[in-house]
Amino acid sequence: MDSQEPKRSSSAFEYFLYAAIVGETGLAAVIYKVIFGSNEMVAFRIYFAIFYFAFLAWSIAQLTMLHRDRALKPEIPDPEPAPEPAEDTPPVRGLNGTQLVILVVVFAIAVATFSWALRVLR
Repeated sequence: MDSQEPKRSSSAFEYFLYAAIVGETGLAAVIYKVIFGSNEMVAFRIYFAIFYFAFLAWSIAQLTMLHRDRALKPEIPDPEPAPEPAEDTPPVRGLNGTQLVILVVVFAIAVATFSWALRVLR
């Protein structure tokens, strides 16, 4: 019995990672404002920066693995072949157009959240 069950979609984990990047950036803005506003917490700046960049690197590594696995997964042929795209665009750094747009939107939301939090906390 070597029947392989289809793997569950990893899109929920992918969306979690995107949301975690945005949430962590907002949290970093709040922590940044608190740390630089208080003289007692100045020593923790380095630790928070290391944690922030480590989590960001881990999230990006996880997203890269998900996208690579998705690209390598063999497609199940449909009964009807899908129409060919009108334009064959090469991927940018391993991401197709849709994934690149999602990445840019998530980054823009993170920057906007960070800016908003700094403005509110000032």
